[in-house]
Amino acid sequence: MSEAQLKIATAFTRAASALRIPHSERAIILKKAHGLEGLPEQLLMIKDDSPELDALYSRFLTELSHTDKFDRTTDDHAISIVHSDYPERLLHTDQPPSILFYRGKCISSLNDPFVITVIGTRNPSFYGLEVTKKLCMEFVRRGVTIVSGGARGIDGQAHGVAVSGGSATVAVLGCGVDIVYPREHASLFEQIVHSGALVSEYPFGTLPRKYHFPARNRILAGLCDAVLVTEASRFSGTLITAGFAADYGRDVCAVPGSILSGTSRSCHDLIREGATIVESIDDIPRIPRHIIYRKESSDTHSFSLHCNQTENEQNDLSKEEECILNLLAAAPRTLRAVSEHCHLDLRKTALSLTTLQEKGLVRLYRGLYVRS
Repeated sequence: MSEAQLKIATAFTRAASALRIPHSERAIILKKAHGLEGLPEQLLMIKDDSPELDALYSRFLTELSHTDKFDRTTDDHAISIVHSDYPERLLHTDQPPSILFYRGKCISSLNDPFVITVIGTRNPSFYGLEVTKKLCMEFVRRGVTIVSGGARGIDGQAHGVAVSGGSATVAVLGCGVDIVYPREHASLFEQIVHSGALVSEYPFGTLPRKYHFPARNRILAGLCDAVLVTEASRFSGTLITAGFAADYGRDVCAVPGSILSGTSRSCHDLIREGATIVESIDDIPRIPRHIIYRKESSDTHSFSLHCNQTENEQNDLSKEEECILNLLAAAPRTLRAVSEHCHLDLRKTALSLTTLQEKGLVRLYRGLYVRS
């Protein structure tokens, strides 16, 4: 994309947003202009048709003169609703963004045969993180593009697993793609740019605002075939995304959790309302059953090698070690709890756990033994 087109997209979006022109009307203008390149001429042609369009043209020129103040990279792009690569699924939603801004190599993976959105709480439990990791690793193995919101917690875990596996992942932001929010995701976002894209309907320089995120959630729901909620407490914002997904005819799926902690109450509410219960990714409707092998990068090779090593190590276990692994698959445990459940003395339990740690199958997390 040329720098001129990027500036036009930024100026038009800022001008239309300032004047509260809905996306449906912006789309009409873009269609008449045949895309971004013809937009300035089209705005000039129609500016006398109404006071609103005259104001839009004037504001567009003003915003165009200010576009040089934002730093951009060669990975920055904008795509209009009339472009052939615009995400097809978004076209069949209410108020699809007339222009999407993205930072990355491409967003073509959003038009793959199957796309999943994985979302959840910003304050996950260990269970939520592990469930998200387990399911997302399966998506990676099948070559499924993972979409999420780039937030702390479950979103970050989903993106991180995809990046580690060399799979495409797309983060939909509630700010400009040049703004890192949250700040601790700077490194993650940089990796996402190389394996997928950061996407937003907000132009460069737009800071995160509270009201941006409910609007962002409609895009999260619109880009996919199914929305998967892996962990979310009551009153979670994930319910907004799930609501949009149901309205768009997407499959809404949820992972059940503990009734003791309350961290999965929104998941349970969704299940009561008819969401699909997910224990493995094969529970998700319409997901491809075959495995897709993407072109391997060094990261993908490392990920596959780790999986193969883990499988080989699991084939060489004692009965005591198998018992411990099966126990820890359900939940993290203390040394004493492992000893009691597996009917082993503390010394033998400690030795077995040490062996499993050396094999990379178990790790210590905040005083609890957990499956790796």
